[in-house]
Amino acid sequence: MSELENRMTDSSELAELKEVCGELQRQTTLLLVGLILLSFTLAFFVGFQVRRTGRDLDAIQPQATKMMMASEKEEPTINAFMAKITEYGRSHPDFAPIMAKYRLSTNSAASKLNAGAPAEAPASDLKK
Repeated sequence: MSELENRMTDSSELAELKEVCGELQRQTTLLLVGLILLSFTLAFFVGFQVRRTGRDLDAIQPQATKMMMASEKEEPTINAFMAKITEYGRSHPDFAPIMAKYRLSTNSAASKLNAGAPAEAPASDLKK
């Protein structure tokens, strides 16, 4: 009689394990389908944003080209102004702190290089 009871408990445990495995398989399949849907949704969104950004870029490009051409036309004027400021700094020592603050050099080759460099605050301003 103990053999019969052991077979019944073994078969009920086996059935329970099969049921648990089936539930796990269904849950895994459901999660996989959800992941695939999420991936397609994200890919669609990114593709949509790429198209939208491309259209924006195409719309802005003519304006940017005009601005660059205007900047290139103004470059000789800016360089001449920087040369005049540099010359003024050489002849007026009171202007030296301003020249130092904006890193304007008194030699002409360095002034052309520093013209496009960003201005930094002098060390005395950082201590305050």
